[in-house]
Amino acid sequence: MSKILIIFLSLFLALAAQAKVKPEDISFPGKFFVKEIRKCEAMGNLTFDNEKTIRRLNKFIGYDWHSDHQKNSTSLTVNHKNITRPIKMMMVSTHNAIANKNSKNIDLAKKFLIEIAQANTLYDSIGYNELKNKPKCWKNSDVNAPCWYHEYQFARDVFGNYMIIALLLKSELNEKEFKIVNSYIKKMYKKFLKPKQFKATERGFYQMANGGIPTLVYSSWVNDKKLAAKEINFRFTEIDKLFYEDGYINNNSFRGVRAQWYHSYGLNSALAFVYISKLWGASIPDEIIKKLTNASNLVNLAIKDYDSFRSRPFTGKYNANKTEDPAHARKHTHQDALGIDILMKIVANVNLENDPVYLEKRAKRGIDDTIGFNPHCIK
Repeated sequence: MSKILIIFLSLFLALAAQAKVKPEDISFPGKFFVKEIRKCEAMGNLTFDNEKTIRRLNKFIGYDWHSDHQKNSTSLTVNHKNITRPIKMMMVSTHNAIANKNSKNIDLAKKFLIEIAQANTLYDSIGYNELKNKPKCWKNSDVNAPCWYHEYQFARDVFGNYMIIALLLKSELNEKEFKIVNSYIKKMYKKFLKPKQFKATERGFYQMANGGIPTLVYSSWVNDKKLAAKEINFRFTEIDKLFYEDGYINNNSFRGVRAQWYHSYGLNSALAFVYISKLWGASIPDEIIKKLTNASNLVNLAIKDYDSFRSRPFTGKYNANKTEDPAHARKHTHQDALGIDILMKIVANVNLENDPVYLEKRAKRGIDDTIGFNPHCIK
């Protein structure tokens, strides 16, 4: 009887220590990753006054990502510049327009926000439910096999970034403008976010926290604190499952000569999700912090002793999406994680080791579209 009581008390205390986030805990900051948009040198000086920005965004309105992806991408490599560059340019230009209180450029930001919605941009990309009838990526371990999931994934995440822009501009929209944007957001949400929500991921942690960040953005857009709390609780459970005790990440950390690259990529996304969750009022479970701290230390191990980092054997069920071809190697911290050093310090209190290749390759200014913000602009 005493043993049963001890077990019960242990479980009770464990559950209490990892208390669920409640809707009343949530407080939306209004601007997603900060409470107020301010000038930030790390964003760069791109604006809507730049003709290249205007041309890029005009081409993006109604852009056919489906055809582009089918023609130019494989399981190994996604040629995504035509879908990610325009949204990054728009995010930076919108941030600067608001920070500089430039009414002309704010109007241009609204113009593009509305025209993208009116053209149903990206809506014709493959949705999550349609993936059921498509072959898996890396079929027969072929790096050149088509990957329909990537088409869905990038459409979902660029839509997430579109919603972040919409959040920044929400107070500037009149009733008619809001109706157009809101209708598009809800339509896209139903196709690209809702069908995948709260479904367990069996392997890997990737950009936009496996869709968790776009769901948080949507919850803020519609002011749904219940949805935000549910998403945070679900994603914490997923992080706890996919990040091992020693900090290695299921799938990411075991992808052959790209293991270091994908490990830092997944960690960056998890750190960003945890940062946003805490900003919004969530308490972060100790076990999550411990695992992300260990994962951050492994980023540094990979920089200092690559072979030691690679020495851990894979113990999961699926690891077909890897390559050992030296020509495919990416032996550095992922360059898209342009503020991983800031997030590692804030969340895990770990300083990033000097990684010369990463520092050379990462953008010196701009936005990290894999998490929706630039951590260097956190005040």
